[in-house]
Amino acid sequence: MSTISMDLVKKLRDQTQVGMMDCKKALEQADGDFEQAVEILRKKGAAVSAKRAENATNHGRIEGFVDANGATGALIEMACETDFAAKTEAMQHFTNELAEHIAQHNPSDVDALMSQKLAKAGVSVQQHLDGLIAKICEKIKINRFARFNVTANGLVNIYIHPGSTVAVMVALTTDKAATAHLDELKAAAKDICMQIAVTNPVCIKPADMDQQILEKERALAREQLKDSNKPANVIEKIVEGKLGKFYQDACLNNQPFIKNDKLTVEQYLAEASKKTGIATTIKQFKRFAIGR
Repeated sequence: MSTISMDLVKKLRDQTQVGMMDCKKALEQADGDFEQAVEILRKKGAAVSAKRAENATNHGRIEGFVDANGATGALIEMACETDFAAKTEAMQHFTNELAEHIAQHNPSDVDALMSQKLAKAGVSVQQHLDGLIAKICEKIKINRFARFNVTANGLVNIYIHPGSTVAVMVALTTDKAATAHLDELKAAAKDICMQIAVTNPVCIKPADMDQQILEKERALAREQLKDSNKPANVIEKIVEGKLGKFYQDACLNNQPFIKNDKLTVEQYLAEASKKTGIATTIKQFKRFAIGR
């Protein structure tokens, strides 16, 4: 058996994120062949994954990445068996690396992502995940991801709630280039992200609301008023009034702003637009929460 140098062990650890002892054992088993050692660790992770395939993954972490000019961002949700695994440095490192990769390479779905090569690790996402599973010895999977890109005027920003179990990404549209007021617009986008994290809106504005959801709300309101003996036209006015309250809860633009409840979110953005001289609206948002 060839002598295994610590430099080689460290190199394998850096590439796979597996513990030093496991890397040393893999190199010893591979008689010092680095690529074979990588494959040994990958197979170990695949074996762990197969053995624990039926285990529930009710824990996890969410991370995000936004490029320097705010044009492209990504969120990714990883799922695992325990909160302990979700909080490990290895899981955090892997999730952050994937978020940056998704922003830069725009995979079409999880299957496409798994086959792509990670530039920093030098291996595919699947191989890197197998190495992570080998290290943590839990079922770990990529639940979902989202990517926003502002091709014209606007910007993207994200908010990760402490604990990395809730995260929001928002894309804003502006009527001119955001470069001159990028910091102010990033701050506004961050405020909107925090709003969404807290309130979990259904859509941006009433016109975006799914008609089936609206009809259910109308039917519920009518049911509550059926014994009121009020004329039908009065009932319909009351129903539409109740929908207004529903919009305040479900539509982001109509919600009271969490930092100043005298303003709606739409009014807050209008004030921010006046300060910067850049008309700003919400283009889209994505909210991820572990288990929801």
